[in-house]
Amino acid sequence: MEQEFSKFCENIKLTSQQKEDAKAKYKGVCKKLHDTYYDKDYDDSTKYLFGSYKTKTNVRPLTEEQDVDVLFKIPQETFDKFDEYESNGQSALLQEVRNVLKEKYTTTDKINGWGKVVLVQFEKGKHNVEVLPALEQKDGTFLIPNSEDGGSWDTFDPRNQVNEFQTSNGTTNKLTAELGRMLKTWVKNTPSLKKKYKSYQLINDIITFLKIEFEDGASYEDYHEVVKNFFDWLKRNCVESIKSYVETAYNRAIKAIEFMDANKPKEASEEWIKIFGNEFPKVKENPKNKTENRTIITPSSPWCKLN
Repeated sequence: MEQEFSKFCENIKLTSQQKEDAKAKYKGVCKKLHDTYYDKDYDDSTKYLFGSYKTKTNVRPLTEEQDVDVLFKIPQETFDKFDEYESNGQSALLQEVRNVLKEKYTTTDKINGWGKVVLVQFEKGKHNVEVLPALEQKDGTFLIPNSEDGGSWDTFDPRNQVNEFQTSNGTTNKLTAELGRMLKTWVKNTPSLKKKYKSYQLINDIITFLKIEFEDGASYEDYHEVVKNFFDWLKRNCVESIKSYVETAYNRAIKAIEFMDANKPKEASEEWIKIFGNEFPKVKENPKNKTENRTIITPSSPWCKLN
């Protein structure tokens, strides 16, 4: 399955065009906010990328649930203004950011502000942008608005998350990101699992697992073992609400490997497709068994010609 896993990993990576689209989208959002809240030219310093775009674990095909996560650093005076509200200044901040963005994106389908974020939704097949207005602290953490339950400011530390990921990805020779993309595809292919197993938890689990096994990375010829062993580890360490999904995936991985060992790549690929969906290549037929060479001797005639 070495070639199939290699092709699978290529199939789910973002294309260059998709990467450029994501970059254009989040830069447009952040520049509009920067020009509204600052008097200096935009130079990227007032935004901080995090999440799957930062860690390069986005996968294709894109869905409406995928977005670029970005913090926009608000000035101290903007924070102070909304912090002085008697009731839910956090919600008011989100709505102000929403209204600013609506000035630029007049034809965009939706711009919503709720909870902790403002979501800018673009047309189907394009990246959405989820922006968090945030006040940067001296220790590198951020205060972000939480408009729920009357409003509050929450401490958020995306830098620590990003640093942990990058350390793991460097140690494992990029296996952390590769496994992240593969397993995000598994979650996407398991619709009822999506809301129960969030991307950040999946990535945290991958980092923990790779501290125990495959610490130095793995080659494509070992990816079937990496995936199978992750499911084995996860079913012993996950919350009860996702355990049945993990056990199903583990059992399918075991079955796929049994087919691989029996030289039945067609059936093996069918099991991997059950886990990952149609982005995993299907093997059309099994190799033909080699037959032993046999020497055929023409028997002599049972009679002889009479003279």
